[in-house]
Amino acid sequence: MLIDDNLFNSMSTVLVNVEKMFSFREMAKGNPKAKPTMNMLTTSTLGTVLPTFVEQYGPNKRLDIAASPSHELFKDGFPGSKMTGMYMDKNGNFKLQVNIAGVINLETLPNVWEAVRNLYVTLVFKMKVTSDDSNPFSKKLTVLPKNIEVSQIKVFRDEEEMTME
Repeated sequence: MLIDDNLFNSMSTVLVNVEKMFSFREMAKGNPKAKPTMNMLTTSTLGTVLPTFVEQYGPNKRLDIAASPSHELFKDGFPGSKMTGMYMDKNGNFKLQVNIAGVINLETLPNVWEAVRNLYVTLVFKMKVTSDDSNPFSKKLTVLPKNIEVSQIKVFRDEEEMTME
């Protein structure tokens, strides 16, 4: 079996050209199991971690989180960054880089949403793939996860980078 990173990169190119944000509330609105999560998506809940949200926008205001795999949207936060993709070396080390552009929206009036934060995150998954060739009739492929890291992150309020968030 031959594994080539170009197969994954060709498929991921389709994803990173989708210039659409996917809203959590929009995707979960028909699922009754998601209702408790949507009810908790408020400034007060987020305020337990980031108290400035309650101070700036008031308590119990509804929030929505939207994300996109779009490389064009991601470049707004990290110009010149590498595209989402898989990179591997001759020793079987894989590095999967996933770039995500996101936005936190606040409901200012019923069904009127305003972007209050823009997020740009790069997640990196590293793993090693090895094969045991000692028995030609029973080859074993082993995938060993090495680490998961957030290698880049930026949060913006309008044009201001929020370094403490």
